[in-house]
Amino acid sequence: MKATTLKLNLGCGQDKRAGWINIDALASLQPDLVHDLRLPLPYDNDSVTEILAQDILEHFTKEEVNFVIGEIARVLKINGVLTIRVPNVDDILTRFQNDPEVHNQFLYGTTAETGYFGAHKVGFSPLLLTTLMLEYDLSLIKLTQETTNWLAVFRKLDKPAKLQHITYINQSLALGGAEEFMSDLLSELQNEGMTVKAYTTYSPFANLLQKKGITAQTLPVVLDVVGDWKGLVKAMLLWPWGIWQYQKILKNSPTDLLLFSGFNEKIIGSFLGKLWSIPVVWIEFGPLEQLLQKFGQLPKVLYYSVKKIPEKVIVPSKNTFNHLISGPHISLAKLVVIPCGRKSIPIGFSRKIKKPQTPYVVCVSRLEKGKGQDLLIKAFVQVKKRVPKAQLIIVGEGIFREELAELITDLKLSANVQLIGRVPNALTEMAKANLCVFPSMWSLEGFGLVLLEAMALGKPVIAFDHKPGNEIVVNEQTGLLAKSGDVKDLANKIITLLENPTLGKKLGMAGKKRFLKKYTIEKCAQQFHNTLNEGYIQSKAKKLLKDIV
Repeated sequence: MKATTLKLNLGCGQDKRAGWINIDALASLQPDLVHDLRLPLPYDNDSVTEILAQDILEHFTKEEVNFVIGEIARVLKINGVLTIRVPNVDDILTRFQNDPEVHNQFLYGTTAETGYFGAHKVGFSPLLLTTLMLEYDLSLIKLTQETTNWLAVFRKLDKPAKLQHITYINQSLALGGAEEFMSDLLSELQNEGMTVKAYTTYSPFANLLQKKGITAQTLPVVLDVVGDWKGLVKAMLLWPWGIWQYQKILKNSPTDLLLFSGFNEKIIGSFLGKLWSIPVVWIEFGPLEQLLQKFGQLPKVLYYSVKKIPEKVIVPSKNTFNHLISGPHISLAKLVVIPCGRKSIPIGFSRKIKKPQTPYVVCVSRLEKGKGQDLLIKAFVQVKKRVPKAQLIIVGEGIFREELAELITDLKLSANVQLIGRVPNALTEMAKANLCVFPSMWSLEGFGLVLLEAMALGKPVIAFDHKPGNEIVVNEQTGLLAKSGDVKDLANKIITLLENPTLGKKLGMAGKKRFLKKYTIEKCAQQFHNTLNEGYIQSKAKKLLKDIV
């Protein structure tokens, strides 16, 4: 359907207008067109001059609203006008604070006349409304209050407001799972068309980023306020120099958005982002309670001073999500859960690797108290009794190594348990395994990338029923969960899979399917892309509202 001056009145109800095509889902209202807005509009792209949507958007779920707005934007011409009216929730609550039955009816609608279509399913603040529209290239030009409603007018832009340039800053002191993940993520974001520049304090991390095609530079100063006292004193002395280094980055590398994943850079970087009017997004991998309590709660003071600055705070698990709400009290509106992702394993990778003749159990992790290698070694006393030839290979390095080596000797497990340190490719060791174990009980655990790697290889996994591992492993479907911290139960779970390879294969294949469905780096990067873009657009929406209201 084409017309030079096509005007649509969506969800017209009884308000039918001359010169407009009046559209409603209810045939009983006798509109010009009976149409459910949850379905595509029957009009060509860029064919409609003006659209009216009064008292309609609140009747859809938030997910449906995105579709409806997308369809509106699709059919609207460049510079076409959209006028909407939605409830002003704050005004309703204030106006009817002494009459809760009335304000509940205003908030939730009524199904008495129009059934399902009469219920209210989402509320809009000016910021949410402006951000949603701007995501679909609809820019706010007027916002007024009309009794208990917001009346807003938008114009379709000819140039979309899209995120293009990201600057990632990270004060890393080692290469771990977080750094591996970030290198894959930034590489994938760049493959999707974003320009990424990275700055890190750890040259091996910078080298890794460069190998993956990311422009990366090494920062000359580390400001660690959550390490030890020595690091804190050093950070305080070098604070002015650190600020100057960050200022240089912002001055010499103009960017659309700043991305931070470590604690230390969030403090300086977020403050400077606000000062330079650059939107900021955080990644918080794990709970922060222990870090915030250090040094007389100085990190807490610093963190609380900047926690309102980021547009979005991305977390990999519900565990971290819940901790950030109850601990630092990060706004629920800022938090977004996006599981970490890993690259899919190339077809035939495992077939090329020679498998050991003896039962082979692999644990890959940094050697640190709380990571559970000591519990796993103790469990292997029982495993050895039932499966004498079983081998446990612990891959990784760290300050816990010496204590673990002594434990292996004391328990007379030297013939069955090996600490092999860091290896060029941990996936090779995991591919040899009958099963992989993730025994972490660490209170600061953010995710558990090795669980994803094991699943990608089709290996059954065993972990404790402890967050966040139990969010990834589905007990008795993709792996087995032992009682939290229970050495005997952990041993029994290992024995079960070693003595029942058919079950292990079944769990491993189910884990691989779950990985491909939920945890690939491509799926993760797409969610990051959307969230980063939303954070960027939300910052634009704030500026629009500031200028208009």
